[in-house]
Amino acid sequence: MKFRKIILILSVVAISGTITGFAQEMSKEDWQKEMNQATARIEELKARLVNLNAEIASLGNQSSKLDADLLACEDELFKLLGMTRDEINAFEKELSSYESRTEELVRMSDADLLRYRDEINSMSKRVDEMTKNKAAKLQRFASRLSALRKRIDGLIRTLSMGAGTYTVGTWKRDRDCLWNIAKKPNIYANAWLWPKIWQGNKDKIRDPDLIKTGWKLNIPPGKELSRQEKSAANSYYKKKAKG
Repeated sequence: MKFRKIILILSVVAISGTITGFAQEMSKEDWQKEMNQATARIEELKARLVNLNAEIASLGNQSSKLDADLLACEDELFKLLGMTRDEINAFEKELSSYESRTEELVRMSDADLLRYRDEINSMSKRVDEMTKNKAAKLQRFASRLSALRKRIDGLIRTLSMGAGTYTVGTWKRDRDCLWNIAKKPNIYANAWLWPKIWQGNKDKIRDPDLIKTGWKLNIPPGKELSRQEKSAANSYYKKKAKG
């Protein structure tokens, strides 16, 4: 509507400019004729502008009424849930804060994420409580809570991956070395993460090529190498390359 209004105004300006530019080149009779036509056109455009303004005002009133009807429907729905609008808004605010925080945590490295284990567990517990809230029955919240639950579960899996201990078996029976231990499905399922085990057990493992049967090794959590673990691995590979 605003665009059409602007076009009408520009049309009036253009017509006025045309009249001014050609007035001196016309005869008085022709000029008067053009002037009358232009005046009639201007009046027509003014009338259309009035109609457009009335239409805009009418649509504005309709929009306001629809907004009021929507608010009334929401209030009725909230009443059926036994909640107030303020309570619903507070619920949504808390949900939004958890969604934002989860996005920040997801972008962290495994090493950094470990520092927020308690926060993640606390958040997980709170999201479970929110899922039982009456507001969670609203579809707009139910879908968001479901998505948030999946993101938090992913964080928890990352924290728990590999966490625990492993007792070294024999080479003959178990083929246990750091490489083979790391690639076990219940450890990391990724042999290249062996430096995590090495760095997590430096009190026992002096040489990563030598581990002893019966050693109980700590398995650090995570699914990627930290900066320190990468540095240790690079030093090991360089040393091996030199022979």
